[in-house]
Amino acid sequence: MSPLKSVKNNRKERLHTEVALDVFKARNPALVIAVKNFLKVLPTPQAIEEVLKEATYELAEVDPEACRWLVENSLLLMPELDLKAEACTLAVQKLKARGFEEGQDFHQESRRQLQLSEAAKSQLQVGNSVLENLMLEELLQRIGVKPPDLSVGI
Repeated sequence: MSPLKSVKNNRKERLHTEVALDVFKARNPALVIAVKNFLKVLPTPQAIEEVLKEATYELAEVDPEACRWLVENSLLLMPELDLKAEACTLAVQKLKARGFEEGQDFHQESRRQLQLSEAAKSQLQVGNSVLENLMLEELLQRIGVKPPDLSVGI
């Protein structure tokens, strides 16, 4: 691929991200659905997911309250972007990086649900970006994260 074509694609992707960002700021479910339909011009589902992710991360930095609304209404982004699954993946990565062990300190029941020890819960709340805080807060408070019953040996 020529460097010029790469720059052109990056500009197009940037424009798509900016459109999605503006739509997310509006906090309007119908507009979120419309922007997802608009993004179907992109070549792959992964490209759509990347644009939505990038717009979500930017939204967290420029408008945390709109980002909170988007995280709380994350079903609007499905199936292109599953923020709850992203939050679980993020949580597992953070816990493993901090020395927590799966089966002992946490257990991933599904792509969207975790069981966590109290120590693991408290560690997830340290050293996060704005979006990570929102996603993990949503994970911990809204989808029923519960501490594992370590007596039954996960």
